[in-house]
Amino acid sequence: MTQPSEAMPDVAQPAALTSDGLGCHAGRDQMRAAAEAAGKTEVLERYRQDYPLPEGAGPHDQPQSMCPAFGSLRVGLRMRRTMTILSGSACCVYGLTFTSHFYGARRSVGYVPFNSETLVTGKLFEDIRDAVHASADASKYDAIVVINLCVPTASGVPLQLLPGQINGVRIVGIDVPGFGVPTHAEAKDVLAGAMLKVARSEAEAGPVAAPRTGVSERPTVTLLGEMFPADPVGIGMLLEPLGLASGPVVPTREWRELYAALASPVVAAIHPFYTASVREFEAAGRIVVPSAPVGHDGTEAWLQAVGKAASVPQAMIDAAKNKWLPAIRAALARTPIKGRVTVSGYEGSELLVARLLIESGAEVPYVGTACPKTPWSAPDLQWLQARGVHVQ
Repeated sequence: MTQPSEAMPDVAQPAALTSDGLGCHAGRDQMRAAAEAAGKTEVLERYRQDYPLPEGAGPHDQPQSMCPAFGSLRVGLRMRRTMTILSGSACCVYGLTFTSHFYGARRSVGYVPFNSETLVTGKLFEDIRDAVHASADASKYDAIVVINLCVPTASGVPLQLLPGQINGVRIVGIDVPGFGVPTHAEAKDVLAGAMLKVARSEAEAGPVAAPRTGVSERPTVTLLGEMFPADPVGIGMLLEPLGLASGPVVPTREWRELYAALASPVVAAIHPFYTASVREFEAAGRIVVPSAPVGHDGTEAWLQAVGKAASVPQAMIDAAKNKWLPAIRAALARTPIKGRVTVSGYEGSELLVARLLIESGAEVPYVGTACPKTPWSAPDLQWLQARGVHVQ
């Protein structure tokens, strides 16, 4: 196989990477400083803006997450015709692949190993480039995802210099360091947003493939955030009286679904922390609606917001409310929850869970979430705070 002949760019040798464990045991601040010195300032600043932490936040200021890179890895592994390659310390790769297979990945995870010499001389980038060229087979893959973990990110391994496409296979390189992306939930958005950006440019350039299931006859609502298989079906039933249908779920299960997701006139930010994905949808001219159809009040507000965004007549919106809201109220009354419940987690749906618990009769004094406050979580935050709930 013929390999490209371009010269390998210089890669810095930050002090954080010359200590024990190639920097694995260096602190967050030290690793961040090393990455910035190695040319990663722009991507880290973007992560600071997209996934902010409170000023001076320490390890106990938010619920803890597993390794953030697992979120991006999981998104890639769940997609058809997509290969994922990790670049990171062997111990990290072992843990991530173990967790992936525990969650039923059922496919191999690529790995480009390195040592201190290949890391600081730039040979690691060459090895990654060679691995991508060797793997790019359009009969097997639509895309290859390459993920830099902490140490390669801190050393400045420049995945952005990989070709955007090889042999008809898209190459998507992302940095997902634990010192830059706070949680694995937000790391899902890192890859989903990167893929949407590529897909949007392709759709703007000309005709693209239709989804495997065909094109809906009704306008669709893209659902933003991972969900259980039955959720889009249930949401589709809610949307039917509005003359709408459930669209693709982002993160998608196949590349061609990205085009259909971008084509939906309305996007429902079911999970409110997909900041990079929202940026791509808004760049495509789509309207993003916050919150989710959870409980009586949440469903009423969501139907109103989605209907208005899709230019549905108010009479049809009212008819949808009249059809579903009495049934939801009755179901909540039939299965009350008595007691005090504290909600804490890192998946991004904690505020929605708390809303449903309260409408079911539970006392919820506190909700903790590892995900940041965003415009798309504002309705849920306001609803909870109006009922005396402390949200951290």
